[in-house]
Amino acid sequence: MKKLLCLSGLVLLSIAVFLAVFSVVRRPLVVGDIQKSLAYKLDYAGTLISPKIVIFAGSNGRYSHRCAPISAALGRPCVNASLAFGIGIDFQLDQWWPLLRAGDVIYMPLEYAQYRHTSAEMHEGLQNALMVQHQRAYLWSLSPQRIAAAYGSFDLSSLINGLVEMALEHRGFQRRSSAASLTPQGDESGHTDRQGEAFASFVQAMVPDTSHVPEHSDALVVIEGFLDQARRAGVTVVGGLPTLPDSAQVEDAGIERLRRLYEGHGQRFVVLPNHSQYPLACFFDTTYHLNEGCQQAHSERLARVLASALSERLLQPESTGP
Repeated sequence: MKKLLCLSGLVLLSIAVFLAVFSVVRRPLVVGDIQKSLAYKLDYAGTLISPKIVIFAGSNGRYSHRCAPISAALGRPCVNASLAFGIGIDFQLDQWWPLLRAGDVIYMPLEYAQYRHTSAEMHEGLQNALMVQHQRAYLWSLSPQRIAAAYGSFDLSSLINGLVEMALEHRGFQRRSSAASLTPQGDESGHTDRQGEAFASFVQAMVPDTSHVPEHSDALVVIEGFLDQARRAGVTVVGGLPTLPDSAQVEDAGIERLRRLYEGHGQRFVVLPNHSQYPLACFFDTTYHLNEGCQQAHSERLARVLASALSERLLQPESTGP
């Protein structure tokens, strides 16, 4: 019995030390900056009058899309809600839902891989550190399994990365892309073609992600639920294609599968004549990130397509049923 009590004490002590360490060690340059960007965008969106435009995707949404030309063409305020591909789409949608109002339009050029994510992929990685360190109220609203998984996600690499980032922050290190590089509307800025020259060889060697859009996935369950919820609330969601090099082979079947996804849930789907594909020279540091000049040009083209679609029938939802 004494040995059992001793073992139990050691286990509890280990848990206490573990929680104490990771309540102090943090990742300010990555996780902390994601929280700053999220808070910045949410605060700005809270000042906007509906109907408004919300751009929502991974980093493709942030780098390749610009609110200003879209807002000018549609005559509505705009916020770029996009953060990063690696943050679970369910978490991100939950953050934005309280700010959506009837008449709002969400443009969603999600990266292709986001449609394929499993629950494990949506609930791993930086999202756990983000919830534990900055979104505890949200975390504690989740299931006990999710809470345990979030705290249990910290490991040796988390400790090392945290210590390194804290040291770099202390020395005044600034990331190339951060909350400080966002426009007032939340778009990425300053990623010029000249700065992109440093990444040219890397971009040329990348293989664009054009894998097929699945018929079923855990991410699709989340997206379909959101599309229905938005429709019932009078919020229009417009699906679109992410930006890719014009050398990538985008399957027509995949595009039609996406069209069925959005339109099958009473929402809309638009496709630019060029399928949102551009010369490789347009890309900044990956094949999903346009440089600033092409970001502006793409957004101007997209604005015309959205304006035409909205003028036809997007302002009134087709159905408010279940």
